[in-house]
Amino acid sequence: MPDYKIATLLPSATELVAEIGLADSIVCISHECDTPARIKHLPKVTSCNLPNDKDQRLIDELVKASTANGRSLYEVNVNLLKELDVSHIVTQGICDVCAVSPELIKANLRGNQCILSSKIEIISLCGTTIDGIFEDIKTLSKIFNKIDVGKRIIETAENKIINLINPLPKEMTVLMLEWLDPPYYAGHWVPEQIELAGFNCAIGRKGKKSKVISWNEIIKIDPDFIGVIACGGNLKENQKYADTLFEMEILSNLKAIKNKNVFAFDANKFFSRPTLRVIDGIELLKNELLKTLLM
Repeated sequence: MPDYKIATLLPSATELVAEIGLADSIVCISHECDTPARIKHLPKVTSCNLPNDKDQRLIDELVKASTANGRSLYEVNVNLLKELDVSHIVTQGICDVCAVSPELIKANLRGNQCILSSKIEIISLCGTTIDGIFEDIKTLSKIFNKIDVGKRIIETAENKIINLINPLPKEMTVLMLEWLDPPYYAGHWVPEQIELAGFNCAIGRKGKKSKVISWNEIIKIDPDFIGVIACGGNLKENQKYADTLFEMEILSNLKAIKNKNVFAFDANKFFSRPTLRVIDGIELLKNELLKTLLM
């Protein structure tokens, strides 16, 4: 096997590279990478310019300001990349808020100064749907000569999805909130997760970006269930966010609030990252909501 030296600049890239059997070829990771556990000791090659603050309104304002001014939210340790003599950089082209984009690499690290060698292959993962995630696996499998492994992984995942599909007799709507201050409804693969779990997505379309929604719009939608999957949040953090919804007088007449059908999930593990664990998210969503219906 070739001596790959892979830099993975976002958590989903690290997970997918590990899925095809190349965890030992990863030489550095992003500051947010945490899966699989065996890579957590590796040097971190990125850092974030956002403050370590749980104030969602502040974070949203800083992200919007950075985007408007054309400033990146991330820093890359170029010297470390050079020291480690990386052969491949795996990043993503979905969301500048989530990770280092290929544009940042090409513009800032391969600009006029040619800081990084032109021999380094930059791989951009772009999956915005479950099929898109499968395509990312195919891309990695082809580049790293793991085509048979990739095929087996995808086939197993597809079979798992087929076994999960079981439409409910009664149509129920689910609103998944990716942020609360201001509220954003979830996009990309999340509407697909909802539908595959047997429910109707209250708002949002498969493959499309998440967008801001007002509380008044949410009142008009009046979903049967609300799921809180604040981007970057674990179960404990999202449970705190979910609890705040019950304190908002404007939402007091929502069906989901009156029936206590508000759920928090570990977004990092099951909803925010374009990895195979979104399939586990489908199963988790289905099981949690069905418990309520069977009570």
